[in-house]
Amino acid sequence: MKYPTYDFLLELHTYLMRDVWGEEYYGAHRPELLESALARPQQAAAYVEADSLLQSAYLFHGLLMNHGFVQGNKRTAYAMLEWFLRTNNIATINASDDEIVAFCLSAENDKWPVGQVDDWLRANTKLRDVDE
Repeated sequence: MKYPTYDFLLELHTYLMRDVWGEEYYGAHRPELLESALARPQQAAAYVEADSLLQSAYLFHGLLMNHGFVQGNKRTAYAMLEWFLRTNNIATINASDDEIVAFCLSAENDKWPVGQVDDWLRANTKLRDVDE
């Protein structure tokens, strides 16, 4: 399993915020919370025997709820979720753009627990075959 590093997370966030969305206000607000969020998938694998999809949920949930960036937390959390799913050949999300936006907003605003994020992912992804 390939896990994102802190430096990669900041690179991705900066690229998205500055170069893709043209934002001027971005960057790490609470680096320690970003580091904590990045550790969650590995901790879940070790301590609750989380499968790869649940590890994905832990990563997204941690980045979303920890609010480690000055802005763009939902966008970066979702982009990192997509990266993690694709890089580790776990799954592809088969929800519409509107459903994805609703997922991100609801997960944050309604303070979904990680299990609810996992449920959404299981209902809205197509698991990849190991041989793909």
